[in-house]
Amino acid sequence: MKHILTTAALATLMAAPAMAQDRTYECTMNEACRQNGGGCVAENIPYNFTLNATTGVGEMEQREGNFFDGTVYESDGAMHFFFSNTAGVELGTITDAGRIIYTGNMALGDNLIHYRLNGTCTETTGSAGGDGK
Repeated sequence: MKHILTTAALATLMAAPAMAQDRTYECTMNEACRQNGGGCVAENIPYNFTLNATTGVGEMEQREGNFFDGTVYESDGAMHFFFSNTAGVELGTITDAGRIIYTGNMALGDNLIHYRLNGTCTETTGSAGGDGK
């Protein structure tokens, strides 16, 4: 019996750690609110996210095919993507229900720009473009 328990404990210790899983989302921003643009307007802006809260690594793809690397956090049923560069910062929050709010503060020359995008996301993790939930 002692030999069996020791073998089982050793096998558990030597087992490969669980791989962190990327969660992927296809999002559509259907409202854009810009401080310097006269309020909120209807939009149809695609964004894609690959987020991994275990590693803290994430990537966002904007409609123009521009990719941005950021940091990922998870809390209480939501995924958060934080991006910063020399112009400013952006933060996106995606809920398990599929809502997204994406805000940004950027400095362009002497101008400060604040914006908020509202939309919906479909999680596509582990699927071929369908709903991964």
